[in-house]
Order: sequence, then structure tokens, then C-alpha cells
Amino acid sequence: MAGVQKVRLNNLNINLKNALIIGIIIAKNSPRTVGSKKKNNESRGVTSFTVRDSEVDTINVDVWGSEYFVLTFYERFLVGDVVEITSPKICIKTGDNEAYRPQVTSPFYLSLNEGMSDVSIHAGDAFSMYLPLLHIPTKQCSGYYGLAEVLKLPDTSNNVYVDLLVVVKTVKPAKSIRTKTGVDMSVRGVEVIDNTTPASVNLDIFDIDTIQRADEWRPLESVLFIADARVSWRSRAVTVQVCARTVITHQPHTADAEALRLHIRNQSTTRGGEAAAWAAWSGERSCAASVAQIRDRVAGAAPFCASLHALLTHLDMDELDNLDNNPEESIRVRFADHTGELTARLPINVLEDTLGYSIQQLKAMPSDNRAAVRWAILLEQCTVKLGASPPRLIVLSLRRATQADPIPLY
Repeated sequence: MAGVQKVRLNNLNINLKNALIIGIIIAKNSPRTVGSKKKNNESRGVTSFTVRDSEVDTINVDVWGSEYFVLTFYERFLVGDVVEITSPKICIKTGDNEAYRPQVTSPFYLSLNEGMSDVSIHAGDAFSMYLPLLHIPTKQCSGYYGLAEVLKLPDTSNNVYVDLLVVVKTVKPAKSIRTKTGVDMSVRGVEVIDNTTPASVNLDIFDIDTIQRADEWRPLESVLFIADARVSWRSRAVTVQVCARTVITHQPHTADAEALRLHIRNQSTTRGGEAAAWAAWSGERSCAASVAQIRDRVAGAAPFCASLHALLTHLDMDELDNLDNNPEESIRVRFADHTGELTARLPINVLEDTLGYSIQQLKAMPSDNRAAVRWAILLEQCTVKLGASPPRLIVLSLRRATQADPIPLY
């Protein structure tokens, strides 16, 4: 293109008027309407995205125009697209503008206005050289938080941002919610885990692009480096959120990411799954507690383990008929002592160890035999080991108490 000068991000300066920049989109922000001014009876809108053209260099880009233009632009270009940006306005970053956008290396940002600048998909031979850049985190991997540290953060009204290296545990379906201001919006929850605690943390996603990208994430296989996730406290439980500052790197090409993926894979193939992970993490840390004491601690956000001497008051064997023989599945049980009652999830492998029968054998039993097995432990004093990932309780081990088991004094 005549009069256009191709330039790399590390060579930008504010005197360039007709720059051509090629890079890969690594993050996007949802479009929004700004101000009250109207042009041709249309509201003015803005959206933004982040691009990189090397392992080091990144920059933010603002796109201004009519509300329709901005929405169309947002839907047209996706994370992972290699794009050509023609004739952007090169602006110097200011502190006010940078508080709510991804941290980048460039001292500048690009401003694009409808009708004055252009963005198109790059179709050149160099297309493939940009694709690996999508898997390089935008921040140093050495500074990320473990989920165990996140769960210990004190509740605060101030914004708290953390970098995370995690594995996807489950991807939940997107759902529609209504905000306090009456606006309908989509949200998707993703459970994430790491190697610092067996407790999972929920990642809330609100922007449509990332909600759609989550379709590609595979439980126990997809590793995410999340730069600047916002920490939130909901009903005393800690969650993290994708916000305007957040950049998510899927399957980052780092040694720590590969080590974490292998750790979670090995853990998932170990008999006992989640319960085994809790048991290995707890070691000797579990202490005797009453039902009331456990319920008080569950009201907090930090994970813990506890031993309980209580009566098993609910065990519905008919729930087994609805399971798919997946060892990670669980059924609901209830325990009671003189201080109250609580509900927990009993993993299938723990139930098998407790009753001495496999899930297949229990399903195949006549109803009378299954009832006899159930009553061998129901309404009996039991010794229970519990892992808590508030507000959830999981049974790590369960057996009928014997005379050798001391009854704790609370």
C-alpha cells in the first residue's frame, strides 16, 4: 500500500502517521457505549483489544466509532486472529487510561477511528510465525499466586488482582443473569485447580468472546495462565473473575505449565481422585471437630480437613442408579452429633471402600440385599474424615466406629 510504512511495535513513535502494524490478537474487551453525544442519531461506542508481534512486545488498541461499527468490529475479529492495523493514531499512555486494561510493554497505545484507520485479517506468508505468540504469557510466570494463597486473602472492598497458573477442572454452561441495574448479561463459570491445594476456585467469565473460547478448554488437560484476574468475595467464598485487565493464555509454553499439567493428570489417574488428593494434602493436619465447629469453619473461605465422630443419618442407595460408574461422582450423605447436622458429598470410591462392594455390585444387588448393606452403617456411630472447600464438604474416609475409637471431648 503506497505511503504506508510497516513497523514493529518496538519501533513505534508518535510521529508515525501511516504505520502498518501486523500482530496477533491475544485479548479483547467487550464494546460499550460512551458519552451522550450522537452522530446521525447513533450512539458512539468503543471497544479495545491487545496485540503482540513478538515474544516481548505487546500493545493495547482502542477502536472508536458508531455503536453498530464497534459491535460489528468486536464480532468480526477474534483472539488468535493475525491482523494488519493501518494508519492508527499512536498515543502516549497515561495512568488514568491504563488502570482498566491489560498490562503491556509498549509505552504507547493505538487509537483507531471509524473511517480513518483500518484493520484486516493478515493473509501473508508470515501468518504462521505469529501463532506461537498466542501461547506466551504476557507476564512473568514466576510471580503467579497459588490458589492456596488466593483462598487466604482477606476480604476487602478494594480491587485485588492476581496472576494464576491453573488447570481447568470443569467448564459449566453459560447462563443469563440480570444485574442490579437491570441489565441482562451472560456469565460462565469455570472451576480451576492447581498443585497448592486440592480445593478448586471458581473463575467467572462475563465477556462473550472468552465465554466462547471456553468451549475449547478440556477438563484436567487445559492449562491457563491468567494475568490480572480480579479476586471477588461472594457469600464469604473466594472467586476470581475475568475483567478488562485480564489476559488468558491457553496452554502456555512454559516449563511450569507442563509440570502442572502432568501433576494434575497423574493425580486424576490415581484411585480416589479428588478424595485421594485431599487425603495427601491433609496429612496429619486434620483435627477432631464437632458438627457445629465444622459448620462454623465452612462459613469462611479457607479449605481445611477435619475428623468427625458422628451418626450417619442419611444414605440413599437409590442415588447409585443415576450414576455413570464414574469414580469422580458422589452421593449426598448427612451426619449428626449433639451439636447439629451437616451434609457432605461421598465419592463413589470412598463408598466402595466403606461397604466393601464395587458400584457395579451394588447396582446389581436385589433391593433387599442393598437395604441390608445400607443398614449395616446407617444410624451407626462413624469415624469420618472430611475435606472442606467452602461451601462444599467431601468425605475422604468413612467407617463404622469401634470401641478403639476415642469419642472426642469438645
